[in-house]
This record gives sequence, structure tokens and C-alpha cells, in this order.
Amino acid sequence: MISLRNKTIVVTGASSGIGAQAARQLAERGARVVIVGRNRARTDGLADALATTGRPVARHVADFADLEQVRRLAVDLAADLEKIDVLLSNAGGAFADTSPTADGNELNYQVNALSPFLLIRELTAALTGGRIVATSSRSHRGAVLHHQDVGSQLDRVTGLGPHQRYARAKLASLLLHREHQRRHPDIEIADVHPGLVASDFGRYLGRTGTILKHVASPLLRSPRAAAKTLVALAESAEFPNAAYFVRDRPGTPSALADDPQLASAVYRDACRRLEQSTREN
Repeated sequence: MISLRNKTIVVTGASSGIGAQAARQLAERGARVVIVGRNRARTDGLADALATTGRPVARHVADFADLEQVRRLAVDLAADLEKIDVLLSNAGGAFADTSPTADGNELNYQVNALSPFLLIRELTAALTGGRIVATSSRSHRGAVLHHQDVGSQLDRVTGLGPHQRYARAKLASLLLHREHQRRHPDIEIADVHPGLVASDFGRYLGRTGTILKHVASPLLRSPRAAAKTLVALAESAEFPNAAYFVRDRPGTPSALADDPQLASAVYRDACRRLEQSTREN
């Protein structure tokens, strides 16, 4: 086990749920925690609470549905942090809205895959020699993507429910992580399905989300228990690079996650989207 004392760890999606619990556990281990959330009040409240552990906690606010906000976040983090030992990439959610983002992307894809990838890409220099622990979802195993015309597939909303679009986004995220790690072998990456968690994760699904949460309540893990899984990987001395975990054990991802041709296609498409959004701004 690696000591996290004085290690610099950035936690995204830290406003509530797993991210907030992970930030607390990391601070208790003496890490230099930097939190990123979408909600200003919650993010400030958590940062102030964590500061009672003995050191100030830096906080940043960014909505991953807006690529420009993620770019500004990356600039601010790179300016403040010469080295990032661990990025706990936890920002995400399942969304029923079928309207494209202001950047022109399907909402689930942008929040769960494209924006986290943008942050990783912009922080590559600071992350070199460090590791990324990313929150994944076992639902990705039900998603289908083909390497031909992958952009159109990632934009498609017709005939697909929010969970299907979310699953597709999580598959894309896995592929982006594996391709980025292949291109930057000095950065370790692992994706983790933390299990079904009792959080406000599905709040954007409206009545459907409320019903699903009620039905599944006996099976839900607490955010504190789920966060332990992420923290354990952050401090693991034998980091399972490019691995996929289900809770605390190695899991079997979709066979598509190991398709290098598909990973390259998704990676190229993501870079195209990011370059296009930069020109438009």
C-alpha cells in the first residue's frame, strides 16, 4: 500500500455521493485533496468541512456539460498543480434529456466521456508518473459501437433510452482511457464499477429515476462503501494498469473495450470534436 500523505489528488464529481465520500477518506489519509464539483454551494461546503482536517482544500466549480468550463478548469489546475499524483475521475450522470449540449454533443456522452477525456488530455503533463482511477459502469457491457462512422453512433438518440445512451457513453469512456494510456504509458489508468450506489446519481431521470431507486434500494451500496473501492486503488502498491474492476475485484469488461481499432476510432472522433469546439470558441 502506498501512503497518500501529502500526495496531490484531484477528485471530480465531488459535490456529493461517491466523490464527496472519497474526498473525505483521502483527506483523512493526509492527502492534498483538490475537489471539483458542479454545484457551487455543495463544493464550497465540502471544501470548508475538509479544511478542518488541518489544511485548506482547494475547490473548483465546472459543469461537464460545457467544454469551455472544463478547459478553464484544466488551465486552473495546471497553473496550481505542477504534479497530480492521482486523478479520481468521478464526474458523470445519466440524463433523460435528448437535446444536444451547447457544444453539439449527446449529453450523456459529453458528461461521462468527452469532458473527462478533455480534462485528462489537458492535464497529461501533470499526470505523467501518476494514475487515474475512473468511475465506470457495468452497464457498458450492453452497449454496441462499430469503428465505422463512430461519431454518428455516439450522437444518436432516436430509439434509445437514457440508460442505453449512458451505457454507450461509459463504453466510449473505457475506450478513450485505454487508447490514451496506450499513447501515454507513463500514466496508469483503471476503470471501476463501484456497484449500485444510494446517491442522487439518477436525479435527472425524473420519475423514472425515483422509481428505479426505490425498487433497487435493498441492493444499493452506501456512497462511503463505494468510495472505499476507489480510494483502495488510489493507494494500491500493485496498480492494475488498464484494468476494469467491479467493486473490489477484477471484472470482465465488454469485449469491445479491448478492440484497438474501435478505441482508435473513438479517440480520433473525440479529438476532432474537441478541436472543432476550440475553433468555434
